[in-house]
Amino acid sequence: MKPTLSIITISYNTRDILRDCLTSIVKFTKDIEYEIIVVSTGSSDGSLEMIKAFAAKNPLVKLVDAQSNIGFGRGNNLGVKNAQGEYLLFLNSDTLIFDNALKEAVDILRKHPEVGAYSCRLLNADRSFQPSGGHFPTFGNVFAWQLFIDDLPLIGNLISSFHPKQSRYDKNQKMDWVTGAFMLIKKDLFEKVGGFDQKIFMYTEEMELCYRLAQIGHQTFYTNTPAIIHLGGASGGSYLALTEEIKNMLYFWRKHEPRWQLPFIKLFFWKGSLLRLLIFGIIKGDDKARRAYQDALGFIF
Repeated sequence: MKPTLSIITISYNTRDILRDCLTSIVKFTKDIEYEIIVVSTGSSDGSLEMIKAFAAKNPLVKLVDAQSNIGFGRGNNLGVKNAQGEYLLFLNSDTLIFDNALKEAVDILRKHPEVGAYSCRLLNADRSFQPSGGHFPTFGNVFAWQLFIDDLPLIGNLISSFHPKQSRYDKNQKMDWVTGAFMLIKKDLFEKVGGFDQKIFMYTEEMELCYRLAQIGHQTFYTNTPAIIHLGGASGGSYLALTEEIKNMLYFWRKHEPRWQLPFIKLFFWKGSLLRLLIFGIIKGDDKARRAYQDALGFIF
């Protein structure tokens, strides 16, 4: 019998938290046929051996060895090629499942076939909740984001931000995109739009996928229950996140938006990077921010 749900997670130097993630899935997921596909992407911390040992005791776990770090999008696409489920769940290795959240999530998507991608509430380790999506980038909201306008009182509340404030995630709602830390989608729909863009190594690939889903009439949806824990930042780090997000936003503009806007978008990101270099890298003395935004200033133009 084919499983209803294929859970796909990427393994890259997250041995211990990946083990915890897999254990939580097996412990709390009930009343649904599922498989777990772990894509190993060239870890050097013993993750591959741990996955093999875990799979030997848990036949629902399948190992796909990519042998090198091929990135989030390509890694998940490789996992999908080995998936048998009707539904795909892209789940970060730094997550913990509880209260049969996966069964509840699939039930929600079953009831709403018009939905493209879906995500539930993400919690920090202390059970406070964290942002898990946002609005598509536009000429206006990128300008507001890079110049901190969407952080201003009152004015910021009127802007459909790429990264909305945390307080925006306290209710069920349609969203433009949700994070790839927990993204549920029907397999046939994922394949229809061509999967993740393999030119995006890491960061913004989930937003770009949701954009293509929206183009064919499938909106993204978020609910504040069920919930899972997302520890965050286990495989990336702030330096990589900052630089890759800017690179990939420029790629998104070249791929999807009017070409005449691109020079202005580059200017917005250049000014935003300069401001953040001064504020976070120099005044606050954050060395990672300083290096990241210096790098960004060099490649934007």
